[in-house]
Amino acid sequence: MKHKKTAVCTALLALLLAAVTALFAGCSAAVYATVRAGWQTNTAFTTNFKEELTYSLSFDPANDSTEAGWVIDIDEENSSYTESIEALPSGWRIPSEEGEPLNPLHLNVYHLRTEATIAATYSFRETDGADAEEIVSFGAGTDTEADIAVTDVYFHSLTAADGEEQHALEPIYSVTTVRSHSPIGFASANINWFSYTYTTEYNAAGTEATITYQDNWEIENEEDRVVGEYIRKSSYSPEDLKKELSGLRGSYSAFDAAQLFFAARGLTYAEGSSETVTVVSPATGAQNYTIACAERADISCGFLLSSKNVAAGNVTVSNYVSRDIYAAEVSFSLASGGNSSGEARTVYYAQENGYYNVPLRMEIPFGYSVGTVVYSLTSLFHAE
Repeated sequence: MKHKKTAVCTALLALLLAAVTALFAGCSAAVYATVRAGWQTNTAFTTNFKEELTYSLSFDPANDSTEAGWVIDIDEENSSYTESIEALPSGWRIPSEEGEPLNPLHLNVYHLRTEATIAATYSFRETDGADAEEIVSFGAGTDTEADIAVTDVYFHSLTAADGEEQHALEPIYSVTTVRSHSPIGFASANINWFSYTYTTEYNAAGTEATITYQDNWEIENEEDRVVGEYIRKSSYSPEDLKKELSGLRGSYSAFDAAQLFFAARGLTYAEGSSETVTVVSPATGAQNYTIACAERADISCGFLLSSKNVAAGNVTVSNYVSRDIYAAEVSFSLASGGNSSGEARTVYYAQENGYYNVPLRMEIPFGYSVGTVVYSLTSLFHAE
């Protein structure tokens, strides 16, 4: 089994969820991003569109491996990240409660699903140079299930349908299920173990959202939460079970956190260019993000490319790509009003024809500047 040792202080799966809190006010008039259909060859909504992306995971540590704090062995062979997106030819409805009337049918809808699986060993070093004590192991070959994060998000296409007046890629609904070990802090060996589901439902105009939280532990006795000397099955507090957001799209385009990297494939990048958008996250609410292009340059890639032409009779062509591809280096950072914006997430988007503006590489920082998890594209299947 292949492992890679790194030092971190936050949960691995927290990288896949945007930690956002509240909207900033300021602009007198809304400034919406101009989005094009960079993920396909046609400009109009294509019902045959489908895409599947697979990434390998690795870690680039920033700190000395002997420093105090968390030490994590990632089982790279049993950890994975996949992303699939498809056009829904028959439209889609937000799920209704049993017995309730069906919700309105939305046409020209995309369904995006992301799945992350993390197998790892968490250890903790009390002082610099000391031996690290194993706190928990989870995933393949252990007694504990791997950490997971699965998200389904549904959103409109770029154009309206049957009188709908949605804005470009306006979100409709998302649901996220997480099971994750989360170290409490850099200086503590204690871990919160979460298992929960979030749903986010948007109104027809995309200006309001309701976020609902469900605890999946189903624990009746408090003593049942303790599962080890340092590990506790934890839940969010009652006041965090539901959030109502309003004022979305008041200043900028608004996207669900789960669709952000996909939506950014439709932006046009030049060195030094930037956009500001509002991002809605199930974690804590909404906040403005700056999407900035640092440079456009070649990036070394190696992945299997498979393309299906449905109109030509489902003809599929596959080949392995191993070359430098011209890409835009794009950073995603909180557009804070004087507060720390945190470390930026960096995505390299393909800029050559035939690669559909796909994220070739994603670099997601851990907290406390301890290192970066790297997602490298290993497989791209594209159909339209």
